[in-house]
Amino acid sequence: MEKDFLKLPLAIQMAIVSFGIGTVLLLLHFIFKKSDIIIVIGIYYVLIAFLVNGLMFLKLIIDWFTEIQSRHKIERQALILFANVPISFVYFLIVISTL
Repeated sequence: MEKDFLKLPLAIQMAIVSFGIGTVLLLLHFIFKKSDIIIVIGIYYVLIAFLVNGLMFLKLIIDWFTEIQSRHKIERQALILFANVPISFVYFLIVISTL
């Protein structure tokens, strides 16, 4: 399984890892409801993930213009990476509603 994950394009690996870390932080928020440190870690995580995933998205945009033969693959990678945005927004709404 690990080798299969490593064969995926970097953008998809980043999307999976970002989703996983975000989900773990959401679960930790529910497990440790009284702990404000989870909220602080979550805020920092969202900022860092936004920056890193944003840079990868910019790279995919550049690749889309330069690698014309691979546009379909690049579009798929960008959509998978971008899918984390609405997921993180829903996670944010869940956390806000529980505070």
